[in-house]
Amino acid sequence: MGNEKLLYPSVATTFYGNFSQIYKTQDEVIPYVLNGKNIVLSAGTGSGKTEAVMAPLISRYLKKAIETDSLTILYIAPTKALVNDLERRLYPYLRKLDFRVGIRHGDQDDMKLRMIPHVLITTPESLDVMLFRGDKALDGIHAVVLDEIHLLYNTQRGLHLSILLNRLKQKLDHPLQWVAISATICNLQYVRDFLFGTNEEAVFLEDLTKREIDSQIRILKSMDQLKELFIKIFGSGCGRGKYLIFANSRRECEQIATFLSEVECLSDLVCTHYSSLSVEMREEVEYFFNNSVKAICISTSTLELGIDIGNIDAVFLYGPPPGVDSFLQRIGRSNRRSKKTNVICLVRIGCTNPYLEALNFHALIELAKEGNLPEKKPYSLFGSSVQQLLSYIGSVNGEYTRTSELAKLCSHLPHLERPTIELILGELEADGYLKAHGFKNRYGAGQKLYKLIDHRMIYGNFPLSTQEIRIIHGKKNLGYVSSINLLRLNRGSIIRFAGKKWKVKNIKKEEVEVTPINIGEPLTNLLYPGNSMGLDIFVISSILDLIQKSSLDTKIYSKDIQRDIQEFANLYRQIFQQNTIPFYRKSDGYVYFTLSGYIINKAIALITKQANFKATDITLTCSKKIEWDLLPTDPTEYKRVFQSLFEVNSNQTFYQTLLPKEIQKLEFIQCWLCDSIITSQLLKLQKSSAVENSVEEMCVWELS
Repeated sequence: MGNEKLLYPSVATTFYGNFSQIYKTQDEVIPYVLNGKNIVLSAGTGSGKTEAVMAPLISRYLKKAIETDSLTILYIAPTKALVNDLERRLYPYLRKLDFRVGIRHGDQDDMKLRMIPHVLITTPESLDVMLFRGDKALDGIHAVVLDEIHLLYNTQRGLHLSILLNRLKQKLDHPLQWVAISATICNLQYVRDFLFGTNEEAVFLEDLTKREIDSQIRILKSMDQLKELFIKIFGSGCGRGKYLIFANSRRECEQIATFLSEVECLSDLVCTHYSSLSVEMREEVEYFFNNSVKAICISTSTLELGIDIGNIDAVFLYGPPPGVDSFLQRIGRSNRRSKKTNVICLVRIGCTNPYLEALNFHALIELAKEGNLPEKKPYSLFGSSVQQLLSYIGSVNGEYTRTSELAKLCSHLPHLERPTIELILGELEADGYLKAHGFKNRYGAGQKLYKLIDHRMIYGNFPLSTQEIRIIHGKKNLGYVSSINLLRLNRGSIIRFAGKKWKVKNIKKEEVEVTPINIGEPLTNLLYPGNSMGLDIFVISSILDLIQKSSLDTKIYSKDIQRDIQEFANLYRQIFQQNTIPFYRKSDGYVYFTLSGYIINKAIALITKQANFKATDITLTCSKKIEWDLLPTDPTEYKRVFQSLFEVNSNQTFYQTLLPKEIQKLEFIQCWLCDSIITSQLLKLQKSSAVENSVEEMCVWELS
């Protein structure tokens, strides 16, 4: 410890002067950053990662930034909300050092100011806009920070960012230093490989310090139980504290807010936070929650990120999150001032199998305590390369560009070599987005590319989604919902949105005008289309490991369900014994309980040549008996069924749909080829024996 002495004295005082001792992570990072090293940093939430990288970066580039008075450090975050929050957090530090900080996204552009920022905080899409427009200010950038990188790893937006950074590096006449940070990364080297390729030198730093998790699992039989809990906390008028409730859907957010707001002592404390709300509404919620001494905020994953909302006394989880990484992000919001995380896990009302959901929570808690994250190798993705090829040609006004120059955009990634780029370019020409030069190996813009540019669809790689309509109150934009709600709403309908009740005043094609109302029943529930999360194979496997132990620690559960959970686990243990696959016979086939996830079950059905089958996360129903000991365990041995595994879905981006079909299929199976849990699960199934059970045994716990 003591590396802060290596910083400029003014920087050390500004960032760490109020602390008797800096965090271990902050200390370790300093010498590497000051020596110009690239870094992948993983440390828990609340460990001061932002300060850990910004203090030494400011110290390293302080003199250069002041002398040239130019943009020197680029800070990239995945969402506009986080960009805004980071600017608020960094501004007090940087102002003391005469360092200007600004933001650039769809709602604000500080690059238009007379004196541009020395540090610019932005999103990948806004960096794309700046490169597209040939912004000269980018020429002065010496360092890039990539925040919350787990949200971009193995995604189309991540590939988008990877190619953007490669374009930026090719534009500069000096080296570009980078630092990638997150709280939940399994293999740090994989992050480097995915974003920068395997040849990029980097230092990998991981803080393995774990916070104690104080947790309890409860089964909610009615929302009244949640009401009673908060009435106990706040009912006397003397209660204080801030509580964050995470739900897995916007609909659940509004349902919980409705119930809690009906209680007089809670009505002024409740707020909601989710992606459909307008920026203005979300910022109002963040300000209210951050500055309140007592409040209850119900949120989706939008508050998983490091947005500053003050110290949270406890986190409630209404239903288990989709995976252990999300679980860690959510519980990490709690009690950051101490070394202990407080979390109450709530099994949802009306859950089909409450005891199984309770065990799901238990497995997540154990995985979090161990720091055990799923390991996924870097995916070979292609979709964003389409967008970047088109964006680059658009940035030179559609002029014919050499194929070698276009291939260079992705040259850092081995799977995007020139033959693949040529295949993609040929497909784009056939579809009318590009035009091939008559005799030179060059491509220019086609009419469809100009149309993309005119409609400002050239900058992003977000999934395809349904058309949205605005909800407005007067001139204030409250947020957005799917246009499918136009079929449900009428003038006079009462809806719940942004944690409040509203009466529909007027309906137009692109917006719904509402006015606030305190009473009014019944409510018309808004629809929020989206894909079901499904079950995480990694977590399912952990649930099985948990119940197959000789004893289950029931102290983690509320006292009223401890006995029932133990009995449920005992029965599960009898049915799902180690190295067995329970099944029962039907008149037309077999139902195997593999608990291996949809894609594994589908692949098994295809590789065993089942004529008729139905695959779910839990079961595989098929017409022929499966010889499990003959099951291939290497994912590549399923190559002959890859084409049948491929499915087009709404998670595809527009640019993925422009890829040649063979490349689309190759993208789809990356989760099959690169996820280590696939191999281990196939191996487990191959070593298992099928054990027949009665239909009644399997239905007792609603497994079938």
